[in-house]
Amino acid sequence: MRRSVKRHLALAAMACLTVLGTARPALAREVRFRLSLAWTVPEIEPRERIRPASRTITVILGKGGAVKEEVSRNRGGRQRAGRVHEGALGDELDGSPARWKVLNETTLLRLKAERTHTFAIWLRTDGARSCSVTLEWRLKPGFTAYEAWARRRDIAIRYNQPTVQQATCEVL
Repeated sequence: MRRSVKRHLALAAMACLTVLGTARPALAREVRFRLSLAWTVPEIEPRERIRPASRTITVILGKGGAVKEEVSRNRGGRQRAGRVHEGALGDELDGSPARWKVLNETTLLRLKAERTHTFAIWLRTDGARSCSVTLEWRLKPGFTAYEAWARRRDIAIRYNQPTVQQATCEVL
């Protein structure tokens, strides 16, 4: 990534941290958000069924544009220990094709590009103690269904537009 782009992302991240820091001085170095997400996946292949999916993501913004996310899956009412991904804003996180970007002082975007689609998480904050989150799946041109790998079943699946059941955010 070009140096000027990295510098711009670091400055934008600091602007976001500054806005939050004015409301909570203790957070001037680090800002944390907890995202609670749930959606249903209408599978069409290999067989038709509606599959629930949910995640809890703790996002930690640090100095100099550092970002860390702790992703936990929720299955059967139990939260399973998740994966930790770290990196810099604008870059792919280690161990994940996702990247976090600062769009402006109040909006962060997590974008994950898949072969058939993109999955976006929009995190917005008012700079005080509240935030909101929106999920968005978009098919890439030429595709009529989403595709993914079902790790537990070790098979490829195809599905239609997911439906959001829950998308909440809290500033920690």
